Amino acid sequence: MADQILYRKAEEVSGLQNYIVSLTEEEKEAVARIIESLPALDVRRMENETLTQIQVAAQQLPSRLVEHLVRFRREPNRYGVIMFRNLPTDAELPATPADGGFPADKSTFVSEYCLLQFLLFLGEPIAYEDEKAGLLIQNVCPVKGQEKRQENTSSNHLNYHTEDGFHPYQPDYLSLIGLRADHDRVAQTLTASVREVLHTIPSTALTLLRQPLYRLSPSSSFNITGEDYSVVLPVLSGSLLEPQMCVHFSSMEAVNREAKWALDTLRNALLHVGIGFQLNPGDLLIMDNRLVAHARTTFTPRYDGKDRWLQRMFTVVDFHRSSFSRGQGGYVCSPLYVESIKNGNSTSLQASKPVVID
Repeated sequence: MADQILYRKAEEVSGLQNYIVSLTEEEKEAVARIIESLPALDVRRMENETLTQIQVAAQQLPSRLVEHLVRFRREPNRYGVIMFRNLPTDAELPATPADGGFPADKSTFVSEYCLLQFLLFLGEPIAYEDEKAGLLIQNVCPVKGQEKRQENTSSNHLNYHTEDGFHPYQPDYLSLIGLRADHDRVAQTLTASVREVLHTIPSTALTLLRQPLYRLSPSSSFNITGEDYSVVLPVLSGSLLEPQMCVHFSSMEAVNREAKWALDTLRNALLHVGIGFQLNPGDLLIMDNRLVAHARTTFTPRYDGKDRWLQRMFTVVDFHRSSFSRGQGGYVCSPLYVESIKNGNSTSLQASKPVVID
């Protein structure tokens, strides 16, 4: 069932304005100069030395931008997001990738370098072998025939979810940068923070949400064949006053009636605090995936090569935690279907039938 679309536009949320950072022309030119000093980028082969060079170069970013990034990591705001506008953009773009994959004919890398420079302040990049071919920088575009899927290739309403909560090494931060807006400029990326609703939820519901009473199945964007998998986990964890949230309102199922009531209570609360961001070229939205669920409104693709085009990147704060899965010097985690094998022991990843909340 699609969530009812309720949201405030980002420009209308007074408290959010401190976290929407519009670059001055001087700052934009400074970012562009750093990018121009860097070599051509092989997006399909990211190595340690490449990322080190980018991170060192990023120390030259204007101090105001660096301060915003450092503060966001150290003291996340109640909305769990920060947005940068008026970033440099690629002078020319090829057609929006029809399959949502890697655009082999993209010859400049301004958007990719913007993502990398900014996100490396927030952790180490991470990707997954069975999603988007393991690319660290992924393309998010509508794909013909997948309009109704609950994943990034769709164009119908995408329900609220935290990113890859079923994965043992889910992202801490999720970023989206705009390369091309949808034709009608109606698509909104929606966010809803647990910090905005915690005080409205009964303690009875909060107690249930902190228990492992919720079965979560992988997104269809993960290329899992043969068996279906799921993990049973709590929705809320960590601090009682500032909890972390893991939720998916399309592929999460409560194991009993009481747990479902608690999940519905949280969903209704989040639906009333949604914030809509229109991502135009040069807009970068960064979300704390531990605090924020995100969604997207419906838009109409034309499949003419000029459809909406975003790029996406994930980072994690504790990179060493996933070292068993990635291999030495790697940034891509092993396929999800083998993540259940660790040192000869089975994890909580279990075979099951797909589950969906009504």
